[in-house]
Parts: sequence; C-alpha cells; structure tokens
Amino acid sequence: MTWTDPRDMGPEEYTAYLREEERAEEEAAHNPALTAWLHAQEQAFGTWKRHREGWGPWDFTVDSLARLEAMVRAVYASPARAREKAGEADITVAAWYLGEVHNRAFGTQWRLAPGGNGLPNPRITPPWDRRIEFCFTDPEHLEEDARPVYTPTDVICSLPAQPPERGLLHRIGPRWEVPASCDDPYCRYHRNI
Repeated sequence: MTWTDPRDMGPEEYTAYLREEERAEEEAAHNPALTAWLHAQEQAFGTWKRHREGWGPWDFTVDSLARLEAMVRAVYASPARAREKAGEADITVAAWYLGEVHNRAFGTQWRLAPGGNGLPNPRITPPWDRRIEFCFTDPEHLEEDARPVYTPTDVICSLPAQPPERGLLHRIGPRWEVPASCDDPYCRYHRNI
C-alpha cells in the first residue's frame, strides 16, 4: 500500500485513516509486553532507589532529573557501556524513572515500540487526544500528529556522550509545553493575538 498524505484524502478516507491511527495508538498503549515491563520496573524501583540513596531523593520531580543525569554520567563512561546494560535494572529502572517524571510533569503516557535487540523499548508521548495541540512543532502546521516522542532507554544510554548543556533538563524545555499562540496569522490551532 502506498502512503497518502492525509491532506490529500477525502472525508471518508480521512476518517478511516484517523480511526486506524487511533487503533494503533491504543494498541501501543495497552498491550501485555508494556504492562509487564512497567510492572517489573515499578517492582525493582525500591531496590534501585536504596542502592542509589546518595544520589537522591528520587521523588519524581523535574529537579530530580539533574541527579539522575549526574548518576548516569558517573556510572557509565560511554554510551556503549550503558547499552551493554540496557536490559538490566540499572538502565531499565533509570529509563522508567525518567519516563515517569515526564508522565507526572507533562501528562505523557507510555507506549511500546518494538526494540531492535529483542528487548521492549517503551517510549512516552502525549496521549492521542492531545495530538492537535502539538502541531506547532511542524512549522507549516501540516502534521496533525506532531507529538514529541521520547524513548527513555535510548536517552539514558546516549547520555554519557551528550555535552552537559544537552542533558536531561535540556530535553524538558518548550518541546513538551503547548503554546497559546504562534506566528501564523491563519493558524486554526492557536489563538493569535
């Protein structure tokens, strides 16, 4: 099947397209592999937290991301070292914690993206019903689903190679916030004053 730009679809075709996108989104949010992964990380969090008390507190605040980043940088000298542990609690719980901070601060939700190495690779993104809010990330407002997507395991593993100014707090910025207006005077998604 060839891809068709949603802007070129007729009303019925577009409705069917949206229905399929929503079904796929629902499937990515509610599946046994994701549920099992989330449960395993939540169960392992207590032990993970106890072994890292000197870096805490681990209170799921945005401020705690600076401590998480410092810990990851201190423990892993390179992304390769971190990726070696990608399936172990050291990394998976850190990734889960990072995702949970985003979920609590920005209303994101977990989704499951299949991992290239056979491991689950959950990601976070704002929920489907908020997709229109994020069309501002597409300068021409053509993309209806321009929600930011964040894969915490990949972010944690690549962190040792990132310069400090591009660390975890850098990623928080305006990317997750929905603006009230934009520069486009004809934008149908934002109030323009």
